[in-house]
Order: sequence, then structure tokens, then C-alpha cells
Amino acid sequence: MTSTLDSAASLAASPSGLFLPHTIPVGPTPVGIAVTPNGATAYVADSGGTAVTAISTATDTVAATVTVGSGPWAVAVSPDGAYAYVTRTSAGAVAVIATATNTVAATISGFSSPRGLAVTPDGSRLYVANSGAGTVAVVNTATRAVIATVTVGSSPDAVVVRPDGAVVYVSNTGSGTVSAISTATNTVSATISGFSSPHGLAVTPDGSQLYVANTGGQAVGVVSTATNTVGSSVPIPVGGPAYLAISPDKTLVYAVTPAPGAVTVINLSAATITATLVGFQSPQRITTSRDGLRIYVTEGGTSSVRVDRRPASITPNQGSRGGGDLVTITGMGFTGTKSVFFGTSKATFFTVVDDSHITVVTPSATLSSVPVRVVSSGGSSAVGYFYYRRLPLLEQLSVTSGPVTGGTVVTLTGRRFYGVTGVWFNKTMRKPTVVSDTQMTVVVPPSSVSGKVPVYTANTGGVSNSLSFTYLANMTITSLSPTSGPAAGSRPININGTGLSAVTSVTIGGLAVIFKVMSDIKVQAISPAHAPGPAAVVVRTADNRTATSPVPYTYI
Repeated sequence: MTSTLDSAASLAASPSGLFLPHTIPVGPTPVGIAVTPNGATAYVADSGGTAVTAISTATDTVAATVTVGSGPWAVAVSPDGAYAYVTRTSAGAVAVIATATNTVAATISGFSSPRGLAVTPDGSRLYVANSGAGTVAVVNTATRAVIATVTVGSSPDAVVVRPDGAVVYVSNTGSGTVSAISTATNTVSATISGFSSPHGLAVTPDGSQLYVANTGGQAVGVVSTATNTVGSSVPIPVGGPAYLAISPDKTLVYAVTPAPGAVTVINLSAATITATLVGFQSPQRITTSRDGLRIYVTEGGTSSVRVDRRPASITPNQGSRGGGDLVTITGMGFTGTKSVFFGTSKATFFTVVDDSHITVVTPSATLSSVPVRVVSSGGSSAVGYFYYRRLPLLEQLSVTSGPVTGGTVVTLTGRRFYGVTGVWFNKTMRKPTVVSDTQMTVVVPPSSVSGKVPVYTANTGGVSNSLSFTYLANMTITSLSPTSGPAAGSRPININGTGLSAVTSVTIGGLAVIFKVMSDIKVQAISPAHAPGPAAVVVRTADNRTATSPVPYTYI
């Protein structure tokens, strides 16, 4: 369930003396916007003019206007906040603004209709989408020279860097794909398909998921960065989303839809829409204040930046039907709160942390979703929905056995995997990659002993059923009996060792032989004909583990 709000009704704190929402007049047709790491300044690219507007976020007023030349489009700020990089699409250039003086320090040329851009976490490289050439240019920020060009798809647009700096993602609007670029080699490591005119991108702070504004598909796609596959999609009812941003507290994704002028708010914990803010005039890009309590939206239709409160949110917004989960409600005006209701159930324990935050322990419920209301002496206010989750269900493991050394990749299929953060092998937990609500992958941890162990998972609804995984002892060959035989072959040979129950093939002198697994410590094989001399005895498993006899079988 979602709520549709006029932008004036969203909740959060604001600078002293300012009523929210309000607008800040800037240059003509603003598009790109970025806030400096210290949160003090927002830089806005006025695409219809020749300048970039610097806004003081302390007062939400224009602090400076920096002339950069025609066609400023997108903005990215260096991690140290020293420079703001601005693409100039019509000029084929990138302007470098020194933020200390708000002057142009340099102009880098040689691009083809550049659009989106992003700086690596160490600040050493700038990646620029050449929309006119189907490439991404790599700029050395120290020398301000293009040092590499990476061919991607048609009409590349938005660019984001994974927080660890290892991968750059670029949306290819004309190809309906997203390219993943390895920053170590500046080559495309993967191409993610399944989109229709993708534009904006946003990667989660832990780097595990990439959100894609699938404009033509009127949805936001959720990509697993581990597998580079689309795991799920969040439909956007108001129309095709164009650009995205993630809140600093890692709980919300904002999706901008220029027509009909709306911002859709998605809760990250459940990939569900919690609110739709309306009343914008051709919104283009969105960012947030450093504390996340305000959103800044460039409005091309009014040549201004709309500043609004962060929508009220509940984090996490899902939990067990038995209750007992601690959640945080973020909003405004919570001082004096007398009670919190989840549907018709009154929460027994809650704490007003400050005027913008309440922590509350959820009561039990039988319904799947309930509205949450905060009640004070002045009345009642709805702040969103809480979803009571059912337990996850495991149905199948793609691999049911593996070595005690671990490392086996297992695909788990089942239901209700969204919200899962761990998979347990007996008492050892490993973090999975959740591909979709019905599939996830995990790397098996090592075990000190062999044998069967239970495998189970958990979400906010509780612990799942369990399936079995068998740890296989390290496979070794300790001896052969006999150790020699006639060159004509056809002699039974006992291969003795450990962990032999998983053997799927045996070779003697490189020749596949007939064999039978007798137990975990014995395999019996029939020697093939072979020239006189020593012959290696090798056993192999389905997952290509091998063991070789320390003493060869000798043909006489």
C-alpha cells in the first residue's frame, strides 16, 4: 500500500525560519544537481543557459553563479569536495569548478555529447558517458586528461560507481542495457539486459544492489551486483521513472518522473512504494541534504529547485507477525506523542527520541499490512504502512553436498526471500545474494567435521524450515591393494582412503575404468590393459575434486 501526497504534506525537519516546501530560483531549465560531501553547497546545472548555480543549504539561497559555458547538464562532486565536475553536452566538454572560489579551474575537452558522470571514491578517476559515441571516457583527475575510452551500448546516460570503487555502471538508453565496467582494467565486465530506455542509476551503500530507472518499462529494476542479474522490479504507477537517489540513511529510494511531475518513494528494506509526492513541474534530478531530512528536486518547468521535507518513513517497515521488532519512525512534530498504533493495535513500548524520530516495538498482528498512526494531543497522523511478514520457505538446494573446506556455491529456491540477510549451515551463517523473492545464492562455509547439517534462513517474519547439506570428508587415497598386476589388466584393485563416497570416475594410467564405490573408505576398480610400468591411480568427483594414489599401480 502507498500514499499519494502533495509535496507540501511530506514530513521532516527544515532549516531555521524556512517553511517547506519552497523553491529556489536558479538559471533556465535546471537538470543536474549534486551536494558537496560536507553538505554545505548544492551545485545545479542550468542546462538552458551557461552557468552553474551554487546554493547554500544552510539558508537555501543562491550563494554564487559560476559561468561555465553553454549546455551544462550533469554535476558530480569530488569525494574531498574540492571540485565540482560539470558535463557540457552541446560543447563536448567537462567544466571543473574549484568549490573554494566557485570559479572554473579548467575545461576538459574531447567528449561526444557528454551526459552523466561520476568520480571514483579515491577521487583519482572521472568516468564520463559519451552519449554521442556509445562510450565512457576515463579521465585522470590529476592531469585532467582522458586516459581510456570504454565502448558500451547506445546512448549511454547515467553513471554511478560502486562504493568500493571496483565497478562503474552506466545506463545505455538506446540499447536497453546497463554496462558494468571494471575500474581495474577499464573494460566491460558484464552487460545487464532486460530494460527499456533505462536512465537513472543508484547503488546501495553496501554495493549489493543496483537500482535502475527503467523508463520505458515504467518501473525501477533491482539488480544483484554479485550476479549482474535483474532480481525484481518495482512498478511505478505514475509513469516511467527517469532518475534516482538513495537517502543517506540507506532506507529510501527516490524515483523522479518528469511527467506528470512526481517523486515516488521506495522503501529499500522491502522494495515497496511507501509514498508518491506530486505537484512538481517537470522534475529532472533529485538529491538530499546531508542529514537526509530534505530533498532537492530540479524543476525544468519553473527554472527552480524545489526543496521539500523527507517523507515520513518506518524502518524497517516489515517484521514478524508475533511482534517484538524495534522500528524507527522518521518524520516531524513527534514531541508530545501519546501513542502509536499499528492498525488497531496499540504499541506498548515506544520512545520519542526527538521531534523527528520515534523508536517503537511492534505489537503482534494477524493482517499482512496495517497503517501506522502517531497520536498526540493535537490529533492523529498516518506515517505509512507496516508489513507483517510470513516465514521464508526453503524448497530446494541446487547442490546438496560439498567438501568440508567449503566454497561450494549453492542456489536456494523457495519463497519469501526478500528481507533475508543470512543463511545458516548448522550454526555458521553466511550472507546470501538475494536474486529474487524466490531465489538466492550462497557460498558454503567450511566445516570442521563431515556429515549432514541443517540449512535454514530467516527474515523479519522468523526462521524458515530446514534442508540438509552433507559435508564430505577430504578425499584422499592412502593405499592400493594389490599395488601391481599383469599388463593384460582385468585385475580387481582396492583403492583405500577417505571421503571416497563422492567418487564419480576413476582412471588408471589415464584410462577410465570400471569401478564401484564400496564405502566412504573404499572404491574397487578393474585394471585396464596397459604397457608395463607405473600408472597413476586418480579418483574424481562431480565437482572436479581429485585425489591421486601416493604409490602408482605397477604393470608387470
